[in-house]
Amino acid sequence: MLWPVLLDTSPRDTVWSLGERVTTRLRWLAEPDLPGDMVLRRVAVRASMLLTVEGQPWAQLIEAGDLRAVREGGTGAGDVTLDGCLGFDAFLRLIGELPVTVGVVRRVRVVHDLHDRGATEWIRRPGSVRLTDVPDACPTRLRDEPSLGEPMPDDWEPEPGEVQILSPEEYFLLAREHLPAEQWQARGFLVDLDVADYS
Repeated sequence: MLWPVLLDTSPRDTVWSLGERVTTRLRWLAEPDLPGDMVLRRVAVRASMLLTVEGQPWAQLIEAGDLRAVREGGTGAGDVTLDGCLGFDAFLRLIGELPVTVGVVRRVRVVHDLHDRGATEWIRRPGSVRLTDVPDACPTRLRDEPSLGEPMPDDWEPEPGEVQILSPEEYFLLAREHLPAEQWQARGFLVDLDVADYS
C-alpha cells in the first residue's frame, strides 16, 4: 500500500528522492492540512500504548503491516479505524525506543497554497492547494515562485549602501503596489511511501 507522508519539517536525514529507501519514524496526523481527497479514510490499524518512563501513557503506536507511527491523543489498545495521513517529525528520532518504518519513495509532490495580497501580508486562501511532481524533496524546491522580474545572477554583488535589511512586513508594505493580487507559495512535500517488508 502507498502511504501519503506530509513532509513539512526539517531536518531530515535523507532527501527523500524517487526510488530511495528511507528508514524513519512517523507521526499520524488526524487532521492534516490537506484537501480531503488527499487524506486517507477509514484506515484499519492495530494500536498499542506507548508509556513514559513513569509508566504513564503518552501516545499510541499504530501498526498496519510494516508501517509504524506514533498517534498522540489516542487511548487504549486494539483495532481502530482512522482518518488522516502520516507526517514526518524530525523530533521523533530523539526517542530511540520507537520502532521505525522502512519504505521506498514512489512519488514526491510539492504542496503549493494560493495566497491573496492583504493590507500587510499574504493571506492564505483556504482550500486552494496545487501539487507539483518533483524528483525529490530537496528544501530548495520550497522557494516561493518568483513574482517579479528576472532572477538575480549568481555573481551579482550590490553596490555599497544599496542593501537595506527589511522585515517581511516592512518589505510587504514597501513593495505592496508592485506585488500580484495572488501568488502560489510552496510549504511542504507530499510523498507516497511504499511500505513493505524490506528487511
